[in-house]
Amino acid sequence: MDWMQFVSALVSAVAWPAAVVTVVCLLKGPILGLIPKIRSFKYGELHVDLTEALQSLQEELPAAANEPDAPPPKLSVPLQIAAVSPRAGMIAAWLEVEGALNAVLKREGLDSNTHALPRQKLDLLRDAGHVNGPTYRAVLRTFKLRNEAVHMLDREIPYDDAVAMADVCARLVESISTYSKAQSDFISG
Repeated sequence: MDWMQFVSALVSAVAWPAAVVTVVCLLKGPILGLIPKIRSFKYGELHVDLTEALQSLQEELPAAANEPDAPPPKLSVPLQIAAVSPRAGMIAAWLEVEGALNAVLKREGLDSNTHALPRQKLDLLRDAGHVNGPTYRAVLRTFKLRNEAVHMLDREIPYDDAVAMADVCARLVESISTYSKAQSDFISG
């Protein structure tokens, strides 16, 4: 192999990687601008889609009962927060669910450890018969969505997702409170 063949082999080996690096460098800005707009992400077994998961939960949970003559409901705190920061609105909505879990635990005298993980609180309520199976599973799925909202900081959360999360959480609070209250009334009555 003479020096011309060596140079030719070197150029042909470096050409494609150099072209790819050049294209990536030129398109870096537009690509980074698209990342926050991604609503779904899949890599191997990992698949994250907040919108799809929230819609699924909304379909599974019963709708809140509205009386026909009732005035329109006041805008909830999570929705007020979501108007400024959808991510913070999702977290605020979850905190209402956690507050409902704490209230039932306190009312039933089951546990005074408010620093326990939500999963531990939920397990305790389920084992005591104060949360039914569908609500238990929905709370776990909602907690997972809350974690994704908290930890996926490189992704923009749309206001619609925050509204859906607030709706799901309001339904869960109602379900936790009414099922637990009905169980207590049934046992004491």
